[in-house]
Amino acid sequence: MSRLLSFILLFGLAIAAQAQLDTPSIPPELDQRDLYTRAEASQLVIIGTVVKSEGALPRLLPGETSRWRSNKGRDRRASLYTVQVDETICRQSDFNDTSPKVDNRPQPFYLFIPFDESDLPNGDFREVLLPGRRYLLLLIELDSQLLSAEYELDPNRIYYRGTGHNRGVIPLEPETAAGRSHTPPDVVEKFRKLCTAMRPPKPEDKLALLQELAESGDPVLEKEAEIAKNAVRVKMKPPQKPKVQLR
Repeated sequence: MSRLLSFILLFGLAIAAQAQLDTPSIPPELDQRDLYTRAEASQLVIIGTVVKSEGALPRLLPGETSRWRSNKGRDRRASLYTVQVDETICRQSDFNDTSPKVDNRPQPFYLFIPFDESDLPNGDFREVLLPGRRYLLLLIELDSQLLSAEYELDPNRIYYRGTGHNRGVIPLEPETAAGRSHTPPDVVEKFRKLCTAMRPPKPEDKLALLQELAESGDPVLEKEAEIAKNAVRVKMKPPQKPKVQLR
């Protein structure tokens, strides 16, 4: 029975992977918008290679009649992608010193992507990844305990998905003829420069590097640097003490 379930799941994933080729993607010019906001919201921004793609087997939950579809009609199938990290571009702790440190996170990374899109915000679509391809990935962490209660997953692993769903997955190697070179999208270098400027621990050092970006002549980086400078300055202000009213 377990072999039959695995076959059914793999068959469904193969069909879904074919359908993914027609999934709406983000135009390159939109990838360069909201860089600071998206990086700050992500626990990590990495460049990684998908080394494995498999199905995440749903558990038969109490009160449900099917593993694959909930009683309310939600598709419970999901994909699990194993990603080898090639480079770490951003860390949320560079933007907010109260965020947890992530440099010692175990590798590889695991991306959990549900098939169902019904609960995504309007305009968002599920992430699309293909085995063997490299991506710029903006990642948020999922609750491993909740996932492992609903799916046959290891609760001791850390699972991620894209920040803003499909906006968090940017292909670095568009499909071209074999042997032809690939030019990474401009957004990769823009994220690198912005995140490098945010990396120093001292706010004054961040502001100095951000000012260089603000004077770089790159209209995208100039705009994002001004946003980042304002955010850094706000965090530098000491909290105001409440005024005491004398009676």
